[in-house]
Amino acid sequence: MDDLIIISNLNDFIFCPASIYFHKLYGSEDTIMYQSKAQLDGTKAHEKIDNGTYSTRKNILMAIDVYSEIL
Repeated sequence: MDDLIIISNLNDFIFCPASIYFHKLYGSEDTIMYQSKAQLDGTKAHEKIDNGTYSTRKNILMAIDVYSEIL
């Protein structure tokens, strides 16, 4: 099987390619060590979506895996 690319890594690459390196470097560290207040606020804002607790409605997609056989 091919190596999978985490979709957030694509976002990081567009925003700042060096951030992928730092996420891997500091991955096991507390995020307060390497994230700014804005990044911490964004993580908090996405928390319910990532945990799948935002809504119980069936027509709202939350924290799904994305896969493309072409890419």
